[in-house]
Amino acid sequence: MSVTGGAEWLWLPHVHWGVFIATYLFLGGVAGGAYLTSTWASFMHSLLGTDRWLAKLLLAETSDADHEFACAETSRWGSILALLSIGVGSVALLSHLGAPLRALTFAWNFTNYGSWMVIGTWLIILFSVVALLEALWLHFGADKRGASGLSLFPRRILGWIDGIMPWRTDRGLVWLVDRLADLTRLPGRVHGALRVVGAALAVLVVVYTAMLLSDLASVAVWNRTYLPFIFLMSGVSTGISAALLGTVASGGALTRINHRFCLTDDVIIIVELVAIGALLSFLVDSANVGAQATLSNLLGPFQLAFVGGVLVIGTSIPVLISITVTVLHQFTDVGESSTGRRLLTYGYGTKYVLVLVGGFLLRYVVLLAAVKTPLAVPGL
Repeated sequence: MSVTGGAEWLWLPHVHWGVFIATYLFLGGVAGGAYLTSTWASFMHSLLGTDRWLAKLLLAETSDADHEFACAETSRWGSILALLSIGVGSVALLSHLGAPLRALTFAWNFTNYGSWMVIGTWLIILFSVVALLEALWLHFGADKRGASGLSLFPRRILGWIDGIMPWRTDRGLVWLVDRLADLTRLPGRVHGALRVVGAALAVLVVVYTAMLLSDLASVAVWNRTYLPFIFLMSGVSTGISAALLGTVASGGALTRINHRFCLTDDVIIIVELVAIGALLSFLVDSANVGAQATLSNLLGPFQLAFVGGVLVIGTSIPVLISITVTVLHQFTDVGESSTGRRLLTYGYGTKYVLVLVGGFLLRYVVLLAAVKTPLAVPGL
């Protein structure tokens, strides 16, 4: 490797990972966060119509048809987006490899189980299996044949294929997948236990993306004390935003579940901003030359993406939009008119889109603004 030197510091050229790796890190976070959102929405949906004290505490009115519809849509959107995100993210990761097909041999070639690359590979595989099963059970089965909602687009796609194929019988692809879902569906308590396992895997998948980076101790901004927590908060936030953006598109913007998830997301964003502030404080106080160079990058060449994109557009503005929409929705009669309902719906949708933009830019600047600590060479 060639080097350039000067003033007793030997700077090694930093080969930056490109946009594909930033996309993978982003989609890994979205996948984990969307699955967690789906799991909680499914739990809320299971409480509907019951007299359990938890149902009364969390739901208030369990007979609200709009709330029931939004719960179902949120759980389905979360599950399908978790599956799609981890799938597309994995493709983005493999595209970075020189020989992508060699990844298929991971089971016998990846034997260093202390490496986060190996741990992460197994986490992705296990999480993908659970996410696939959850998406299958939430979108297909005999009980879904009369269901409605935009989140059921996988059924419509298969139904469209059935309609253009020569067989055109009642036992086409939709019937086959419905049958598969019914045959594999687990009993209630076992299914609940699997969801808990899936939630744990979702958290680990989000955290793993940061642990993988923090293995490289020579990059100060990839600090293991701060980065995993920041990525976890951002992943949950973007996952909520992705799933609830689907719910908003399905017509559930003004329901209680969207309102509560939106406020939860606000709290998570604020915690994320505090954690980012702590990381910046660490870089400012550090005597590490690489830390100072990284800070200069964040506030110099990457200032627009970091300050403008992450700190303003992707976090601060969404919280302000959320507060404004909440006040208008809860304390005024704006939602009584069709124009007001559209305004509130667009407000929620805009908030979720901006959060997703900020989540991607966070990974982008963390990757590209990072500078390795140079080697100290006295007398150079």
